[in-house]
Amino acid sequence: MLVLTLVAQPVWWLGLIREWFTADRRLTAERRFFGSAVYQDKFEVRHFVLLSLSYGVLASVISVLLGITIPIGWAIGYMILSLLAVIIGPAAGIPITVLTISVLCYQVVDPVKQVTGVDTWLQTTGIHPSETTMIGLLAVMVVTLFIGGLWVHRIGGRFEAPRIYSQRRGKLIAGYRFNELLVVPMLVMVPGDWFTSHLAFWPVLNINHQSVTFIFLPLLIGLRMTIFKQMQRAALKRFAKWELIISALGGLLLIGSFFYSAVFLPAVVGLYLFYLILLVWTRWHDRHQSFWFSKVDRGVRVLGIKPETPAAKMAINTGDIIVECNHEPVNSETEFYEALLLNSTYCHLRLQTPQGDLKVTETAIFAGSPHEIGIVIFRDATH
Repeated sequence: MLVLTLVAQPVWWLGLIREWFTADRRLTAERRFFGSAVYQDKFEVRHFVLLSLSYGVLASVISVLLGITIPIGWAIGYMILSLLAVIIGPAAGIPITVLTISVLCYQVVDPVKQVTGVDTWLQTTGIHPSETTMIGLLAVMVVTLFIGGLWVHRIGGRFEAPRIYSQRRGKLIAGYRFNELLVVPMLVMVPGDWFTSHLAFWPVLNINHQSVTFIFLPLLIGLRMTIFKQMQRAALKRFAKWELIISALGGLLLIGSFFYSAVFLPAVVGLYLFYLILLVWTRWHDRHQSFWFSKVDRGVRVLGIKPETPAAKMAINTGDIIVECNHEPVNSETEFYEALLLNSTYCHLRLQTPQGDLKVTETAIFAGSPHEIGIVIFRDATH
């Protein structure tokens, strides 16, 4: 039955479809900007499948150890909101916003049900909202932040996919967008006998004289952020570090809520605000850097390195400026590839780092195929 709740997750399947189209749009954009894709494979889909499942195991272990119990009514509402969020796409704060809204709405609706008598009617259907505390929902939020931090720290910036933007005065710059989504299936307990009332075959356990069953809750985790003036990897690692710190703070608040139930609501709102502040600060910090991944007058800016190419073996970093190729000065895409043809099997580069230091690197290249060296640069056609 648990397998059924795992494979029959519309949020997960819709997320998979969304990541497929996200990858398609990225590939189309890269071919438009650079003539060929920087990353030929749909790594977004690979990340979604492998990391959703692996982090699902981690989240489920944490859930079982903590004994996370959630109301079935909240779970249904959260899944509906998650479906809508996946369709919209994981803009910077949408996943954690969906979780926060669902928790706050349930917090408001729960006492209303008790006053209006709806609570009594729900119990006749097998749904017992009062059997669970709101602590489980706070625990879900903490786990979401924790898994999100681990995820961004692991893959953020590993696949630098540049996009070309034009500033107001026509100056071309590159931005690096991180735009991925996870739907993490976390095993949680649900109180009440709703499942056995409607699905007689559903297994139910008795824990502390309370009927509970297990389901997989699809945790929505995602981030969309474009970095313009920093190394994307460093910026996202910094973001991930602070998200993990927020999750640690959430863990402390979770412990406090066991002793003081009044901590619950301020904890949920506080964690959400801290996350939003982190998003705003990350963007503000990026915008206030002096460096741009911009087109330069002297040399050719490196915007990326394609994997499994000769350039991947060279000491080249994103942001470097190629000032000489095979001992010839280069100031455009055309000049760069013409210089590569001077030696059909070897490439010697002189580069300037963003800090102004000079360095030299060289490697063998594919004979007669200069465009396959694997260095992503501004195209002349984008003047």
